[in-house]
Amino acid sequence: MAHSALPPPRQRSGLRRKCPGRGAHHGRGRAGLPGWPGRPNGARPRARPDRQGCREAPRLDPARMTLLPARPGPERARAAAVLALGAAVIAWLTRYNSQPLSAWSSPAIPAYRSWEEYLTVNCTALMLLPCLLVLGALRERPCDYGFQPATKDAWRLAMLFLAAMLPVLLAASRFPVFYNHYPLQSRAGENAAYFAYFQLTYGFYFLCWEWFYRGFLTFGLARGFGAAPAIALQAVGFGIMHIGKPLPEVYGSFVAGAALGWLALRGRSFFPCFVLHWTCSLLFDVLAIQARPGGLW
Repeated sequence: MAHSALPPPRQRSGLRRKCPGRGAHHGRGRAGLPGWPGRPNGARPRARPDRQGCREAPRLDPARMTLLPARPGPERARAAAVLALGAAVIAWLTRYNSQPLSAWSSPAIPAYRSWEEYLTVNCTALMLLPCLLVLGALRERPCDYGFQPATKDAWRLAMLFLAAMLPVLLAASRFPVFYNHYPLQSRAGENAAYFAYFQLTYGFYFLCWEWFYRGFLTFGLARGFGAAPAIALQAVGFGIMHIGKPLPEVYGSFVAGAALGWLALRGRSFFPCFVLHWTCSLLFDVLAIQARPGGLW
């Protein structure tokens, strides 16, 4: 029988070979420094991006109310840029929304703005400008700012918040200060077709609104300053933008803004906040119209 051309198997020795690049002690790299088991030279493994190429979604640490992981240097600079743009947008929109004139109105020929102009100006400032900063200047992805699917726990919490708000909405809609103010477009309370158009366009407005407050501001500030300051700052801006509405709503908006900011960080997304906010607005408009002397249309 012919001998096999394969070489004989190597004999195992009783001694364990050292890993290349390791020191005499297991788990230590070169020069006796602590290493990472199973990695060459004791190097720690790099954090892998998720399927969308985004960084790992921020995780809320309830004990310290900070986001993990955080890099103080670059994250503080990004948070400062987010805060600067956010403050400028809030200041300009507060001034624009508090008066009925068009952005292109002049003292000689005053012109009143339309609902379409109101949407265009607000959605541009709330959605487009933050996206330009995130994608252009900061070179990041929107999913780093909560523009991604939320956790199931966040959706359950949003449903609980909605259930808790239903009695409040029902009671508040019975007061003249509210049903004389809502819907924002008085024509929506007179025509069912226009009401549907108004709610659809208002829904897109709420998407831009929640992206700005619970996405761009909340996540952008939390990575640099911590979760508690981020929630507080965006809630203050949220309340300021409600100035001019019924006074109980202005006071309640600060609390609601803080709760929505917490929900966004808890669910790693602003989408539950958007659905919750839009649903409450839609229900309240229906209740306010129904509470009027004329009723629904």
